[in-house]
Amino acid sequence: MVTRRVVITGMGILAPNGNGKDAYWDALINGRSGIKRITFFDPAPFSTQFAGEVKNFDPCDYFDPKLVKKSARITHFGVATAKMAVVDSGVDLNKENKSRCGVCFGTTIGAENDIYEHQHRRFLEFGPQAVSRYTAPEVTPHVVTGYICSELNIIGPNSTLSSGCSTGIDVVNWGYTMIKKGEIDIAVVGCADSMIFPFAMSTFCSLGILSKRNEAPERASRPYDKNRDGLAASEGGVSIVIEELNHALDRDANIYAEVISYATSCEAQDVFQVDLGGQALFSALEHALIAGKMNKEEIDYICAHGNAIPSYDLSETNAFKAFFEEHAYKIPISSIKSMTGHAFAAAGGFQVVATSLSLKNGIIPPTINLDEPDPLCDLDYVPHNARYFNMDTALINTHSVGGTHAVLVLKRLS
Repeated sequence: MVTRRVVITGMGILAPNGNGKDAYWDALINGRSGIKRITFFDPAPFSTQFAGEVKNFDPCDYFDPKLVKKSARITHFGVATAKMAVVDSGVDLNKENKSRCGVCFGTTIGAENDIYEHQHRRFLEFGPQAVSRYTAPEVTPHVVTGYICSELNIIGPNSTLSSGCSTGIDVVNWGYTMIKKGEIDIAVVGCADSMIFPFAMSTFCSLGILSKRNEAPERASRPYDKNRDGLAASEGGVSIVIEELNHALDRDANIYAEVISYATSCEAQDVFQVDLGGQALFSALEHALIAGKMNKEEIDYICAHGNAIPSYDLSETNAFKAFFEEHAYKIPISSIKSMTGHAFAAAGGFQVVATSLSLKNGIIPPTINLDEPDPLCDLDYVPHNARYFNMDTALINTHSVGGTHAVLVLKRLS
């Protein structure tokens, strides 16, 4: 049987530190943070008063204003980035068999922040008659996938995923699997979250996982640093066009990277507490390399989860040491969350775009704010400055609430 290979050919992104892949990449390699004091509402009463907001974005540039008015911010992110990714890929969907194209989108909690908060407030103030008739469909996570299919006129397989902070690479695996099995030739996959709303921020403040460096927001997200005190919440959206290799070559597409393998595992211990030994991530790493028929020494770079929660960073470090052994100290590893913050479902998508561009350009984005490394996090976490580094294979890992770990391996096409 002929093995179908899968490649990334298009990317669209809206991130706190840059809209569009070029602006985003420029921010990453120059170490620019997108974390600032919240402007969407008055954050004064909150223990954490900063976040990563997507700025200078008008959804009406991508979406019918009438639809924009009734839909949620994650929908705007989804439709906009999907269209950006298709343009970036150069594929003409009008010339494709639409039944051989698929869509999969992912989010953590969907539109419950803006749609639900606003409409629930109207319900409490004015009663049930004040609730918009559009609330029910717009609050469902799958509506984003529906809008993308409609806007791109894709009639093939479609799905919606919600697997916490691993969603951004899980959607890539959905498309990778569908293409590899021969069910489709092209997939538009994506992810988005928008948490920067009063009630959502209240829940994270209450949980105690957010940094409180209100006096210096851009320096708040500091993965692996001895003085880290929690993550910086953010928002954003990503869409990625992936397709079968020969399909891409036939149309002379620009190929960013090849998708090699994926694996997932779960600690199955606690919803919030993390296994400091890193056994579940060890298992995911092992199965990803087995699936890709690779040796540990073939991993040139790791784009790590690195969310700056002390226990998470330590667990991740311990897993890398246990799995890669001595090779762990030779692998450059960095966390782009030091610049983007943690955009939940979109975070994995941010990593896929960054890693694809790293492979393409031979540059590793830094972990900024790593001023005094935690002695227990003593791997090469590429502090402060980007690094030119010729690489063939890169690994992405993510960690979700509930103990889920996911690993995706990408390779520069040779």
